[in-house]
Amino acid sequence: MTLIFCLSILFACGNNNQKAAIVPAQTNADSILIKVSTDRDSVLVKVNMDSTLIKTLAVEFNTVNTWVRDNKIDKAQALEKLQDILPKLQTAYNTLKHDEIKKGIRIFPVEGYSSKAIGGTHGEGYIPDGYDYFDGNRHGGHPAQDIFIHDRNQDSKDDRTGKFVNVCSVSNGIVVASENNWNSISPLRGGKYIWIYDPDNNSLFYYAHTNEVLVNVGQIINAGDPIATVGRTGLNAFKQRSPTHLHFMELALDKEFYPKPVNTYRDLLKAETK
Repeated sequence: MTLIFCLSILFACGNNNQKAAIVPAQTNADSILIKVSTDRDSVLVKVNMDSTLIKTLAVEFNTVNTWVRDNKIDKAQALEKLQDILPKLQTAYNTLKHDEIKKGIRIFPVEGYSSKAIGGTHGEGYIPDGYDYFDGNRHGGHPAQDIFIHDRNQDSKDDRTGKFVNVCSVSNGIVVASENNWNSISPLRGGKYIWIYDPDNNSLFYYAHTNEVLVNVGQIINAGDPIATVGRTGLNAFKQRSPTHLHFMELALDKEFYPKPVNTYRDLLKAETK
């Protein structure tokens, strides 16, 4: 499947005169060289097998996540699929060289803001009771922190700068799900969102109500990378009564890879700002 995926990428990116052939003598466990020929020339393209596997697994996760979101799969089936996908993602990710400098460091998820922008007092907006990931769009509770920006006219731009505000990845990880299509009649509560899997900490991070998603499923990112802009998308978030904010949640995966919410408030207090 991985090899077919590699070839399909090359065919899609090339012109009709290109042909791809595997070069067996120059392959190894980590990568594969594919010879791409045109009418005039041929080149060798090195495809990292782990990166390709990560892309494939992330796409699979995105599919399952959409089924969960739309309540089209039961909990047992969904959990079984996560138990298959996530350990493989973790293993593939750990074989790659990623940003060791930022490993373990957490970045505040809203650029130009600090923990003072977190709603409420001392993080009491975190309400885990009634929440289950597998309830999808029908879940209860509010196991998250809302981080508000200065936006009185509700145009999703910072009143002080007149610019959109970047959402930054809190940690290193892999983009495993996203939604960049939303309109005001959509029932989606999260609007335009991103899910990022952090293999180092075995956690899923959820960023919701964004204005624009800047990353793609399967993309490997580092802590602090811009992944979206703050917005007002979502069933209730776009309504005038709702101040512009980022909905930020972490789900820790237990030994069975069951996602359970954790309160990020104390971590956000210590997070580095951009």
